[in-house]
Amino acid sequence: MSKLMKFLLFTFIIVWVFAGIATYNGSLGGTLALCMLMPTLGALLVKANIKEMGWRLRFGKNWKYIFIAYFAPTVFQFIGAVFYFLVFPHDFNPDEAFQRFMSPAEYEEFVQNGSPFISVVVKDISDSLNPFFSFVPIILALGEEIGWRGYMYPELKEGYGRTKGLLIGGVIHGAWHFPAMLLFGFEYGKDYIGAPLLGLVVFCFYTVAMGIVADYLYVKSGSIWLPAIFHAMINSEFSPRQVLGNSHPERSIFGPVDIGIISMLPMVAVAVFLLWYQHKHEQMEIEEYFS
Repeated sequence: MSKLMKFLLFTFIIVWVFAGIATYNGSLGGTLALCMLMPTLGALLVKANIKEMGWRLRFGKNWKYIFIAYFAPTVFQFIGAVFYFLVFPHDFNPDEAFQRFMSPAEYEEFVQNGSPFISVVVKDISDSLNPFFSFVPIILALGEEIGWRGYMYPELKEGYGRTKGLLIGGVIHGAWHFPAMLLFGFEYGKDYIGAPLLGLVVFCFYTVAMGIVADYLYVKSGSIWLPAIFHAMINSEFSPRQVLGNSHPERSIFGPVDIGIISMLPMVAVAVFLLWYQHKHEQMEIEEYFS
């Protein structure tokens, strides 16, 4: 059995075990955070060369990639949410959303003060980008990225070629989330259109796109911290549910959070462009080599 297969067996079996324990306890609780560390443990078990994964951030060289990793998820989220609300304008209902998220006293004070809804959105975005709140998400995301982008993706790209490796890696990453999605309605809930199978497929499209962008940041920077930052900012980005009404929870498969079919389009577009750009660059290098 190959090292990669041992890695995959461990990471998948352990996440199903944790999901089973969480089901028995009736709550995910801290299980998700613990699961995020398992890809690193899997990489350690198969003796992956973790020391060579690039542990220097090299800010002077990588500042533009750090900027992209930190802010791109918020940009993707915002544009994707705009797309969703353009398609489903009646779902944009901040008043309903605030009553759902706020206590009655908080909502009454908010209305009496006459605060515009945009102030809540801006505060949510500002908080999600606050570096003081990013440390723990980055460490947890690193727990995944050492296993995915640090170990699994290079193995898959070497074995299947860059494009196929990126596609297979994204599907594997998505499938790793299936226990939480099936047992707890993680990501889309349980009552969305096409549940429970459509969400599994759609989420894999998202993780393929996410993996392509994360791998690009890793390859260009040579630092495992870059995909970890990118992953962390996805996990902790602001939520467009802050302005989502209560009428159509079954539409969660479409958005407005960036894992929806509509709202993932900005990231998917960037991922497709990166695949095309890298393929074109490789072809040019081959032509130059043989010319």
